[in-house]
Amino acid sequence: MALFGRDKKDGRSLFGRRKDADPKKPVRHEWVDIPIDSMIELSDIVTYEETGDTSHAFKLVTRKKYEADSLRRYMYHIRDADEEVVLGVDHIAGTKEEYEVSRWIVDDECELGDPLPDHITLYFPDPDNENEDIAVEYTRQDVVPATLTVTNAEGEEKFDVELHEYASGDDAFMSIELCGDWLTFYTGVLIRHTDIEIYPAMEPASESK
Repeated sequence: MALFGRDKKDGRSLFGRRKDADPKKPVRHEWVDIPIDSMIELSDIVTYEETGDTSHAFKLVTRKKYEADSLRRYMYHIRDADEEVVLGVDHIAGTKEEYEVSRWIVDDECELGDPLPDHITLYFPDPDNENEDIAVEYTRQDVVPATLTVTNAEGEEKFDVELHEYASGDDAFMSIELCGDWLTFYTGVLIRHTDIEIYPAMEPASESK
């Protein structure tokens, strides 16, 4: 995997000046703040079943960052010519640089009607019988107020949101983002770190004053 913040050999730049003479910048972890237009390659079981390929590359079009007292989460909306999926990255509380990764889809977007219930049942197509659906019941685990930062090619915006976290009995997850009166339903599953390859886009250099 591509690593951010890797020093050059012997800590020297191409012009011989030591790196420690340069202004210090925070080192960015490879899972954090992935630049827009980066390529992300997935090789998880779901991707394999959907595409028939051992791996499939997507382009990062929108980055969502959620921040709260006990939460630091990224939802990377990645797209190819046919579909958009979401790569989730959650910082594991109590650790310095450990992350849990997941693969999601946007299952629905709608305006808020009645308050969200403690139990929600969703119906998914049965891959073995096109005339049947599979019912999955999700139970609410937590409600987390958070600050959401949305970044895309047009820029960055901040919102106050509420995350309703649900889980099913077979390790499937649903996260419902409530922003004002608008709901976004994400459904997903955990995947392995080794199922993901990140190819970061080059970020434009800041203009010197």
